[in-house]
Amino acid sequence: MSEIERPSANPEAGEIPPPLPAPDQTAFRQAVRIAAARPWLFGVSMALYAAFYALPLLSGLVQRAIFDNLSGHAQAGFNVWTLVGFWFAAQLSPLFVSYFTPWAFVTFTSASRLMIRSNMMGWIMFAKGPRVSPGTSGEALSRFRDDVAEVIAFMEGWAETFGQAVFAVLALIIMWRINTPVTLAIIAPMILMVFITQKITAGIHRYSRVAREAEARVTSFVGEAFTAVQAVRVAGAEDRVLGRLSDLNETRRTTAVRHRIYVTLLDTFGAGTSSLALGLILLLAAGAMKAGEFSVGDFTLFAAYVGAATSAPRWLGRLLARKRTADVALMRIETLLGDAPRERITEARPQGPEPTGRHEPLRTLEVRGLTCRHGGTGNGVEDVSFTLERGTVTIVTGRVGAGKTTLLRGLLGLLPAQAGEVFWNGERVEDPATFLTPPRCAYTGQTPRLFTETLRDNIAMGLDLTPADLDRAVHLAVMEEDVARLAEGLDTRVGTRGVTLSGGQVQRSAAARMFARRPDLLVFDDASSALDVRTEHAFWTRLFEQEDDRPTCLAVSHRLEAYRRADQILVIEGGRIAARGDLRTLLKDSPLFHEIWTETLKAHAHGEEAVALPT
Repeated sequence: MSEIERPSANPEAGEIPPPLPAPDQTAFRQAVRIAAARPWLFGVSMALYAAFYALPLLSGLVQRAIFDNLSGHAQAGFNVWTLVGFWFAAQLSPLFVSYFTPWAFVTFTSASRLMIRSNMMGWIMFAKGPRVSPGTSGEALSRFRDDVAEVIAFMEGWAETFGQAVFAVLALIIMWRINTPVTLAIIAPMILMVFITQKITAGIHRYSRVAREAEARVTSFVGEAFTAVQAVRVAGAEDRVLGRLSDLNETRRTTAVRHRIYVTLLDTFGAGTSSLALGLILLLAAGAMKAGEFSVGDFTLFAAYVGAATSAPRWLGRLLARKRTADVALMRIETLLGDAPRERITEARPQGPEPTGRHEPLRTLEVRGLTCRHGGTGNGVEDVSFTLERGTVTIVTGRVGAGKTTLLRGLLGLLPAQAGEVFWNGERVEDPATFLTPPRCAYTGQTPRLFTETLRDNIAMGLDLTPADLDRAVHLAVMEEDVARLAEGLDTRVGTRGVTLSGGQVQRSAAARMFARRPDLLVFDDASSALDVRTEHAFWTRLFEQEDDRPTCLAVSHRLEAYRRADQILVIEGGRIAARGDLRTLLKDSPLFHEIWTETLKAHAHGEEAVALPT
């Protein structure tokens, strides 16, 4: 799936972008795939909607017979009281059908909504290659919530429009057989409505995208503001943040009003068409009734049918408007999913993880010629090669911006690499993003992510851990004392992104999550940067206290304890390996590392234990 090009515009200033290009695969095709995923349920729903909308035809026919009977125009048949009974039955039938119709269609739409969202999440989680979100978390949330809802709203429009169309076709056939000229007077405004609908839906399509983007921008800002309350208060920026939120809300209001105006215009023209058709019936029926060609019962039937029959184009217009909105929603979903095939969005079976295959324990991990640059700046790493042996510790260090984090993320397939290969025990890894996962490898990033759940759930992340496994993970992460001080221990809820925990506790919680998976390779990015000296020493000691099962580690760190533990240190400068070796070798042969070591000593001079230089 190709990336959707966004036309240049400034939605925050109220500027309206040009219309979106027509998609290769329209919302109609995706809707057919959604219906095909549950054909029986969809078919039953459509049949019930058709029955619900068509049953009032019986009521009109009975009313016609009643009035003809009362006026003396009726042919021999049922008496008036029998017809009144039929009329009541015709009125009650739609109520009976309406009981089952919502149940069937709500079941269908709920299952379809879950299917699409599961497919989206499945692709993001399990697809091969790096998954880099094109926007903020708030924008992603908008695509999962609002855009999926728009696609399903289009499906709901199918049922309603189908029911109205069935009624309109049958009603026009009945009226045509009664009086052709009067029926033609009804059809003419319907044709006019179709033409007007095409013009209005173009505006709905245009403003729908702007309104959706403005709403996503508000959602994203509110989410980020909630997670940065302390930073906002420390900076004294409360008024400015509220002002920014007010501006975004004003933009959303403006675009939503414009979008709503077009939708209201569509409904207004539809209501006007019904009134126009009824007026034409009154004019033409008067002459026909005077000539004896049109009975009171006929007039009653036409009056009963005209409103719903002439509203069919309005329902079609609403469906086309929803189709336009669904096109925009699908484009936004496609942008979020990146290279996902379009049919994956509406696939009947959600995307799941591919089998990991046989797990061969790590002996060596070799990286050859890894080049990974950021698209916007061109910064990153270039032609990096190194080897990890089982049970060794490799520390990546360097100055800020040297490319250390990019190296780890590129190796793990979390960022797109322009060149390079990774070999696990001598065998080439086709897709590091899906291969270097537990039980082979576990990763803790520079800014660990915790969920708004209990500490236990954040460590387990769905794993069925035994008490011994959990205790081991907590022990390795040096968290026993912290857990003991928490009000509910491991069952304490940590708040949004772990807001109730300190920075060091967040890091160690993420490390415990990594240890719980017992991977062959541990990869972490500055995992001990927020730890004090005593805790950091315990962290590294416990990690390697069992010599017979010593893990293999690749870590970014600037900490003295990490340098001492390292079997190999990679010094990164300008995206390349400037030097490599153990601590003693680098202090002797690498001026760059000697500078970094000296700066680290100075930074640790206040409050840390005395540091002994290696000899």
